[in-house]
Amino acid sequence: MKLYEAIKNLPDNDWVDISEIKKNHLLHIGRITKELLRGEILGREVVKHLSAVDSSERGYNIYRFYVEARKKRFTSLTKAK
Repeated sequence: MKLYEAIKNLPDNDWVDISEIKKNHLLHIGRITKELLRGEILGREVVKHLSAVDSSERGYNIYRFYVEARKKRFTSLTKAK
């Protein structure tokens, strides 16, 4: 499931905490409210989703997602003649 599909039913003021998994290493990307989350991160595959951290006394919840690592783009280098 893509991240945009996983968060589509979350309230806009709830927080999304995102980490990237790459070769058994975690890289914390950040925490942001759903309404502000934009960009290529939304198209990444969700590897794992942990249950929400209940912060209802503050008026929001925090949802933690682990997404696949960004794929490197390889370009061929050609020598100008």
